[in-house]
Amino acid sequence: MQITPYNNIAFGADIVYKNRYIKDKQDQTLDIIRAHLEEQFGPEFFYAEQLEKENAMRYSPRHYFFPKESEAIKKRENVNIDLIRQQGIYAFCERRKNELYTGSQLSDQPEKLKALKKAGINSIVSLVVYNDYEENAKAAGLNFTDIFDLGNSGLNVYDIRENLIKQLINHPEYYANKNIKGKIAGLKEFINVLNGKSKKYPPPVYFGCQLGTDRTFMWYQLYLILKDESQDEPLSPEVVEKLVKYSQEVEETFRW
Repeated sequence: MQITPYNNIAFGADIVYKNRYIKDKQDQTLDIIRAHLEEQFGPEFFYAEQLEKENAMRYSPRHYFFPKESEAIKKRENVNIDLIRQQGIYAFCERRKNELYTGSQLSDQPEKLKALKKAGINSIVSLVVYNDYEENAKAAGLNFTDIFDLGNSGLNVYDIRENLIKQLINHPEYYANKNIKGKIAGLKEFINVLNGKSKKYPPPVYFGCQLGTDRTFMWYQLYLILKDESQDEPLSPEVVEKLVKYSQEVEETFRW
């Protein structure tokens, strides 16, 4: 049996790529892509949705685990997921049951905002500033903020690929500064809101960017890195290392 190394690839023969044996008599291109994605994101990248539907341990593509529900969350009235899904909200996703959800922005869709409120959502955090979003959300009975206003920090959706993450990597002690202002302060408040610790923006929380996809995913990944970190102590070397890898992924994968 002839096996051709990938760097000498000649289609029409079995090949080996990323330690994956790929037969000739199948769609080799798809298998090559799959092998590359598995190496980049881990094999659970392909099974996250299936695992979630089966209520098994849920993963994100980068091996972050969804936290268990607290007793307070268990006692809260359940969010009506079926009602929300009936709205056809683009990229809607349950991140933490009865507490955290993501999806596309709904600034010009007041009926869907009303449906979110009826379904049990209490607060909306927008990653992007939109006209009328706050007005329509509050008219539906929802608490609302965009990240620009969190802590009066001027935080914006693109900060994850600019100086914000570099500051935390180069100066992990900044995260412990109770008097710090600006975008790090805004980030800390963002983490608290998504953790369900904000009285002003109580959970369940719905957040997202324009489409609720790329930028939403990366902000959620940043949240997962920092969600359990004390805001009164410098970031640990392990967390800084995660931020370095995260920053590289943002630059290499999401070029918006």
